[in-house]
Amino acid sequence: MPPVVIEVRQPGTSSLWLVLRERLVMGRDCDGLVLRDPQVSRAHLALDVDEGGVTVTDLGSTNGTLLNGMRLTDPARVEPGDTIAAGGTTVRVSLWGVEPERRRVTGMTPVTVLADEISSEGVDRAPLVSSEGTVTIMFSDIESSAEITARLGDQAWLAVLREHDRIIRDAVRRHGGRIVKSQGDGFMASFKSARAAVLAAMAIQQGTRAHGEAHPDEKVRVRLGIHTGEAISASDGDLFGRHVVLAARIADAALGGEILVSSLVREISRGRGDLVFGPARPVQLKGLGEHVVHDVAWAQDPSRDTGD
Repeated sequence: MPPVVIEVRQPGTSSLWLVLRERLVMGRDCDGLVLRDPQVSRAHLALDVDEGGVTVTDLGSTNGTLLNGMRLTDPARVEPGDTIAAGGTTVRVSLWGVEPERRRVTGMTPVTVLADEISSEGVDRAPLVSSEGTVTIMFSDIESSAEITARLGDQAWLAVLREHDRIIRDAVRRHGGRIVKSQGDGFMASFKSARAAVLAAMAIQQGTRAHGEAHPDEKVRVRLGIHTGEAISASDGDLFGRHVVLAARIADAALGGEILVSSLVREISRGRGDLVFGPARPVQLKGLGEHVVHDVAWAQDPSRDTGD
């Protein structure tokens, strides 16, 4: 069976193209493709692929899932050219005849082969996703931001956010990363190096502490989570995939003033012996089960790793 390609279009964004080779869950807060569509449920629908084709299943969503305009009540087969609608998001299914022999010989990823195949047929490659490869993802946000906003008032809170924005962006830039996206007081950044991501996170905490000491009324506590893994990149630079979700979940598990990293990040970045990690901490991550994380000692320049 040729590779199955889906085109996902969310409100106000360009198309995202994915090669579907295993079960994919879509929703606002799921272990799969996270949608930024307020009309979809946390886990809205699932696409399954087998030798017979593609099956779409509504996962008990609030607003339902439509297949070619008909609301689903049971799992249904999807034919090439069919359109699935969930809230304001549409998913179109296609098949592409990419020879398996070519993939084995060249070692190219399915997305790369697909891009070449589509390009040869005169189709615009711009909307396609590509493999970002192994990257380190960092998520951050301010602890209890709603309470701080209520205490300070809107104008003072905006001043806090401006300084917070400056600290984050400066630290990411200085350590060779890029800001993927931001919303309110939350940021997502990517780095080519796990060590660079940890150093950037330390700089963020140190800068936030220094500003709070100089301006006690604007003191905030930042939570940061870091993980390394494979990701896919959309044409607008956004990143998707299970490892991106895992990084976000690790940040959710952090306390204010804390940097949490996955065990993989610790192993990759501890080589020089100048980063200090806390002991292994098992945590339950929503939708992902139990994972081991470590906190990072960021208050001063570390000289050794004491983690177990």
